[in-house]
Amino acid sequence: MKNQISFTTGLFDSGQIKQGSENKARLGEDLARWLNTKSGHDEFTFGEPKPSGSDGWTESVTAAGESFTLGFGLMPGTRAADHAEWLITIKKERGWNPFGSQDSELRGRLCDLIHNVLRDEGQIREVHWG
Repeated sequence: MKNQISFTTGLFDSGQIKQGSENKARLGEDLARWLNTKSGHDEFTFGEPKPSGSDGWTESVTAAGESFTLGFGLMPGTRAADHAEWLITIKKERGWNPFGSQDSELRGRLCDLIHNVLRDEGQIREVHWG
């Protein structure tokens, strides 16, 4: 089952100190908003990004009664890099049944959507599922 996708890009704020940059400690909000915009909004409804932990962001995604949480952050050791390595984590929320499956057809389609959005962006490289 796919739960994490990593990729390399210079598109998003990786904490590099640049003129006009806020150099935020919590990185990934711009990635979450970008994915939301690029997703097309056909089948999945993306929520607003929210801070998560000490340095990342999460975003809720729903479709046909199923809920998912996407996590956005940098891979260790790539902060402030010109081309940082980013990680998106996909988690299916279980709902009322704590023993329910983490896998579903919708989850597979959400993973495909994320993969295709990343693949279609010319400035994103080395897209890998882990």
